[in-house]
Amino acid sequence: MKITKVKAYQDLCACLGSDGCYLINLMAIAEKITGKDIDVVKTTKKLIDLGLVDYDWARPRAYKNAMYVMDADKVLKNLGCNYHVCKVDELPKNYNGYYIIRYTLEGNTHFVLKDYNSITYSRCVAEGRISKYYLIEKN
Repeated sequence: MKITKVKAYQDLCACLGSDGCYLINLMAIAEKITGKDIDVVKTTKKLIDLGLVDYDWARPRAYKNAMYVMDADKVLKNLGCNYHVCKVDELPKNYNGYYIIRYTLEGNTHFVLKDYNSITYSRCVAEGRISKYYLIEKN
Protein backbone atom coordinates (compact mmCIF):
# COMPACT_ATOMS: atom_id res chain seq x y z
CA MET A 1 0.00 0.00 0.00
CA LYS A 2 1.33 3.42 -0.91
CA ILE A 3 1.90 5.55 2.17
CA THR A 4 0.42 8.57 0.41
CA LYS A 5 -2.89 6.69 -0.07
CA VAL A 6 -3.51 6.92 3.69
CA LYS A 7 -4.49 10.41 4.81
CA ALA A 8 -2.67 11.43 8.00
CA TYR A 9 -0.74 8.14 8.20
CA GLN A 10 0.97 9.08 11.48
CA ASP A 11 -2.32 9.99 13.13
CA LEU A 12 -3.79 6.64 12.12
CA CYS A 13 -0.75 4.75 13.43
CA ALA A 14 -0.72 6.76 16.66
CA CYS A 15 -4.42 6.03 17.13
CA LEU A 16 -3.86 2.31 16.50
CA GLY A 17 -1.18 2.47 19.20
CA SER A 18 -3.32 4.26 21.74
CA ASP A 19 -6.87 3.05 21.01
CA GLY A 20 -6.59 0.11 18.63
CA CYS A 21 -5.91 -2.76 21.03
CA TYR A 22 -9.30 -4.48 20.56
CA LEU A 23 -9.05 -4.22 16.78
CA ILE A 24 -5.43 -5.44 16.78
CA ASN A 25 -6.41 -8.46 18.87
CA LEU A 26 -9.30 -9.29 16.53
CA MET A 27 -6.78 -9.21 13.69
CA ALA A 28 -4.33 -11.40 15.62
CA ILE A 29 -7.04 -14.00 16.17
CA ALA A 30 -8.03 -13.80 12.50
CA GLU A 31 -4.42 -14.53 11.57
CA LYS A 32 -4.48 -17.61 13.81
CA ILE A 33 -7.78 -18.81 12.34
CA THR A 34 -6.98 -18.19 8.68
CA GLY A 35 -3.23 -18.75 8.76
CA LYS A 36 -2.80 -15.57 6.70
CA ASP A 37 -0.80 -12.47 7.61
CA ILE A 38 -2.76 -9.23 7.94
CA ASP A 39 -1.42 -5.79 7.02
CA VAL A 40 -2.68 -3.92 10.08
CA VAL A 41 -2.68 -0.39 8.65
CA LYS A 42 -4.16 -1.35 5.27
CA THR A 43 -6.84 -3.50 6.92
CA THR A 44 -7.66 -0.81 9.48
CA LYS A 45 -8.17 1.75 6.70
CA LYS A 46 -10.44 -0.70 4.85
CA LEU A 47 -12.51 -1.40 7.99
CA ILE A 48 -12.86 2.34 8.64
CA ASP A 49 -13.96 2.91 5.03
CA LEU A 50 -16.56 0.13 5.45
CA GLY A 51 -17.91 1.76 8.63
CA LEU A 52 -16.94 -1.21 10.83
CA VAL A 53 -14.46 0.87 12.80
CA ASP A 54 -15.32 4.39 13.92
CA TYR A 55 -12.48 6.84 13.31
CA ASP A 56 -12.58 10.57 12.60
CA TRP A 57 -10.08 11.30 9.80
CA ALA A 58 -10.53 15.05 10.30
CA ARG A 59 -9.89 15.09 14.04
CA PRO A 60 -8.30 11.76 15.02
CA ARG A 61 -6.92 13.01 18.33
CA ALA A 62 -9.98 14.97 19.41
CA TYR A 63 -11.66 12.19 21.40
CA LYS A 64 -10.52 9.97 24.24
CA ASN A 65 -11.39 6.80 22.33
CA ALA A 66 -10.61 7.88 18.79
CA MET A 67 -10.95 4.38 17.34
CA TYR A 68 -13.91 2.15 18.13
CA VAL A 69 -14.91 -1.26 16.74
CA MET A 70 -18.56 -0.85 15.75
CA ASP A 71 -19.34 -4.51 15.01
CA ALA A 72 -16.74 -7.14 15.96
CA ASP A 73 -18.70 -9.94 14.28
CA LYS A 74 -18.63 -8.12 10.93
CA VAL A 75 -14.95 -7.28 11.41
CA LEU A 76 -14.18 -10.98 11.88
CA LYS A 77 -16.27 -11.88 8.82
CA ASN A 78 -14.45 -9.24 6.78
CA LEU A 79 -11.15 -10.80 7.93
CA GLY A 80 -12.26 -14.17 6.56
CA CYS A 81 -13.54 -15.72 9.79
CA ASN A 82 -17.01 -17.22 10.21
CA TYR A 83 -16.97 -16.44 13.95
CA HIS A 84 -18.81 -14.17 16.39
CA VAL A 85 -17.95 -12.51 19.71
CA CYS A 86 -19.69 -13.47 22.94
CA LYS A 87 -18.96 -11.25 25.97
CA VAL A 88 -18.89 -13.01 29.36
CA ASP A 89 -17.85 -12.04 32.87
CA GLU A 90 -15.95 -15.25 33.56
CA LEU A 91 -14.03 -17.58 31.31
CA PRO A 92 -15.91 -20.90 31.09
CA LYS A 93 -14.09 -23.76 32.80
CA ASN A 94 -11.94 -25.77 30.38
CA TYR A 95 -12.61 -23.29 27.56
CA ASN A 96 -10.07 -23.97 24.82
CA GLY A 97 -11.21 -21.55 22.09
CA TYR A 98 -9.95 -18.10 21.16
CA TYR A 99 -10.71 -15.20 23.46
CA ILE A 100 -9.75 -11.61 24.22
CA ILE A 101 -9.34 -10.37 27.79
CA ARG A 102 -10.47 -6.84 28.72
CA TYR A 103 -8.68 -5.22 31.65
CA THR A 104 -9.91 -2.03 33.28
CA LEU A 105 -8.28 0.49 35.60
CA GLU A 106 -9.56 3.93 36.58
CA GLY A 107 -11.88 4.22 33.59
CA ASN A 108 -9.28 3.00 31.08
CA THR A 109 -9.35 -0.31 29.26
CA HIS A 110 -6.83 -2.52 27.49
CA PHE A 111 -7.42 -5.70 25.52
CA VAL A 112 -4.97 -8.61 25.31
CA LEU A 113 -4.83 -12.24 24.27
CA LYS A 114 -3.69 -14.88 26.74
CA ASP A 115 -0.42 -15.14 24.79
CA TYR A 116 -0.10 -11.66 23.26
CA ASN A 117 -0.11 -8.02 24.33
CA SER A 118 0.06 -5.39 21.58
CA ILE A 119 2.14 -3.06 23.78
CA THR A 120 5.22 -3.64 25.91
CA TYR A 121 3.64 -2.51 29.19
CA SER A 122 0.06 -1.82 30.16
CA ARG A 123 -0.79 -0.30 33.51
CA CYS A 124 -4.35 -1.62 33.03
CA VAL A 125 -2.98 -5.16 32.87
CA ALA A 126 -0.36 -4.69 35.59
CA GLU A 127 -2.58 -2.94 38.15
CA GLY A 128 -6.13 -3.34 36.88
CA ARG A 129 -8.60 -6.18 36.89
CA ILE A 130 -10.14 -8.43 34.30
CA SER A 131 -13.57 -6.99 33.59
CA LYS A 132 -14.75 -9.15 30.67
CA TYR A 133 -13.82 -11.99 28.35
CA TYR A 134 -14.66 -11.81 24.65
CA LEU A 135 -15.05 -15.37 23.44
CA ILE A 136 -14.48 -15.83 19.73
CA GLU A 137 -16.82 -18.64 18.73
CA LYS A 138 -17.47 -20.35 15.41
CA ASN A 139 -20.86 -19.60 13.84
